Amino acid sequence: MSRVTKGFARLINPGVVLNPELNQKIAAFETMSAERSELDRELGRLRKKQDETEDNLAEALAEDEFQCNLRGQSFTGPNEDELQEILRSHLSGIINKLATKYERLVYLDADIRKLKGTIEK
Repeated sequence: MSRVTKGFARLINPGVVLNPELNQKIAAFETMSAERSELDRELGRLRKKQDETEDNLAEALAEDEFQCNLRGQSFTGPNEDELQEILRSHLSGIINKLATKYERLVYLDADIRKLKGTIEK
């Protein structure tokens, strides 16, 4: 008996034989739950990549300022528009992937809730 099937076992009276339709719904639920777990892992990886990219950009700007100070030059960092363009060029791909994953997660959670409600009936 699988992990999810065990979760529904408390709702089923002993000796009850599950019909094929209910077995299919439970299998679909297991598949969706596995997909959700994978989405969670992917989101974690993307968030980590985003954090690392942001840290690298901040370190690069700090290093530029430090090098200017060592040479006795005044540091004029990027203006707001340049900074936004730098962030956009480095982070837009990650942010788009995160948005896609979160959107899928929202719809998947709704489908899982519906299916779980149907199975529990």
